[in-house]
Amino acid sequence: MGSYLNKPKTDKESEDMENDLLMCGVSSMQGWREKQEDAHVCLVDFDDDMSLFGVFDGHGGAEVAQYAVEMLPSLIKNELFEKGDYEKALVKAFMDFDDSLIDTPVLKRLRTLRLKNGKTEESDNGDVDEKKLVETELAGKDSGCTAVVALLVKNKLYVANAGDSRCVVSIDGKAHAMSKDHKPRDKSELKRILAAGGRVSSDGRINHGLNMSRALGDHMYKTNSLFPNTKQMITALPDVQIIDLKPENGDFIVLACDGIWNSLCSQKAVDFILNRIHCPDIKLSSICEELFEVCLAPDTPNAGVGCDNMTCIIVKFKHHQKRSLTDSTEDESDLVIECKKPKLDVIAPESVE
Repeated sequence: MGSYLNKPKTDKESEDMENDLLMCGVSSMQGWREKQEDAHVCLVDFDDDMSLFGVFDGHGGAEVAQYAVEMLPSLIKNELFEKGDYEKALVKAFMDFDDSLIDTPVLKRLRTLRLKNGKTEESDNGDVDEKKLVETELAGKDSGCTAVVALLVKNKLYVANAGDSRCVVSIDGKAHAMSKDHKPRDKSELKRILAAGGRVSSDGRINHGLNMSRALGDHMYKTNSLFPNTKQMITALPDVQIIDLKPENGDFIVLACDGIWNSLCSQKAVDFILNRIHCPDIKLSSICEELFEVCLAPDTPNAGVGCDNMTCIIVKFKHHQKRSLTDSTEDESDLVIECKKPKLDVIAPESVE
């Protein structure tokens, strides 16, 4: 569950970027948590006619999430990517990244990130015995992160997800799920967990630990020598969903960690954004910031709802947006867009990380 501060840290790290085709806004906030363990990546010019976005929600430390930002984009550009098989390229990248976390050079990097984040009291003198490092280093073993990654190839969206961060697309104002939360009590997930020797407690946690069933890292849950990496209690194997988007319909993309989804259902989040996204001169990052304020709990006794780190990315196509519900031929300069900002109620989740 993690410990909470006496007062939430509401400073937000926000950024907006764009290219000829789209706009992107991202923001993150530490909130009530003692540490910020989220990380994200926004590469609007990832490749020719391609953009890449990702949210990584760390647990047990921020190092795996931070290392995912460093390495996962380059791993996605593998041989399958070069052949245009983007779905398999994403799956391979997730699995290759996860497998690499037990390699000595990567353990050294994770250890450096862990120490930088103040996770331990050890000092990093750069002279660590490699065998001892492999045997004892906890970074990547008792820490990990969920990962939801969106690869936009022209108007085709590929979303790979492992864990309970989430990607949602607004299609004509309706929330369309591009990922499925991976929870231990889901029938298919539970079957795999039990087969690998794990147990799921009544509160939905694996061996009284994590309450998600897929993640990068967490290699203490991946030690069953009888099974491949896709069949461990917790696996990095992502689901991949694909959809063709229509910029002229005003479709937009939202990626966020469960700090958002524990407070708001997908449709309410889309409604919130939709009532702001077409306001003149609006920054997409400012919508993310407003969303955090809605989700932030006033205190910490309510089972952690609204107390988690929060990260959100909003992606909007720049051109051919629907300007109104009619076939108006008005010049865009004469069009007045009404920006409604209704009160939004939060919802209680079934479980909280």
